[in-house]
Amino acid sequence: MRTKTKTVVVAVANHGGAMEPETIKNGARLKSLITSRGNLITKALLILVFVIATLDCFSQKITEGSLDFLIGQQKLHVVFDFEDVKLQHKTEKAYLEMAGEAWAEGWETAKSSTFMAGFLEHLNKNVQTLQCGDYPDTQYQANVRILTVIRGDFPGPYLEGPGTRFVTCEVVFTKTGDSKPLAKITKLKGDSKKGNAFAPTAVRVIGTAGSNTYLTGIAFGYIGQDFGKFITKKIK
Repeated sequence: MRTKTKTVVVAVANHGGAMEPETIKNGARLKSLITSRGNLITKALLILVFVIATLDCFSQKITEGSLDFLIGQQKLHVVFDFEDVKLQHKTEKAYLEMAGEAWAEGWETAKSSTFMAGFLEHLNKNVQTLQCGDYPDTQYQANVRILTVIRGDFPGPYLEGPGTRFVTCEVVFTKTGDSKPLAKITKLKGDSKKGNAFAPTAVRVIGTAGSNTYLTGIAFGYIGQDFGKFITKKIK
């Protein structure tokens, strides 16, 4: 975002219309002072906008509908959707082709089991009125759409290795087995910076994707925790 800064030019003339030397000097000082203050104000505004944007960027919010339909429900069916996920800014297909067969095998195993297990464990610890999991016979469904998995501290092409893992996703609620959205929660984010408390232990030994899936599992745990708190707040 670019901010246009207006420069104020101040000119003072004598009675004959000519600029006095000292007046020119003072005017230049005033111009410099005004421009300097303007730049400081502009910088302050830019910082404020950046902070607000950063806070809002990953602040969970309902963008469609409400969660009132969950009031009184005892169970919620949860489905993970990796169809549109980007791994280190690449499509999943492109990334897995680059990473190789062994890594892809480990990733698929973690994706279908441990990521969701960590998410559900900490989701259920923080939802007071619902049990969330594999309940296809219940009335409502939460489709967790995974959007990005990024190795934040290392901008290179690979997820494997040390560094913080950032996961972003959104949740679309529907009736179970239906595609019509009832509500959507956007801007959910989790990362592995906070420690290993939420790490699914089984992930440690999954193929050559081990360290990536281990750290990514921590991020999913934090998303589950925050998602559970959010639901509880909305339907209590």
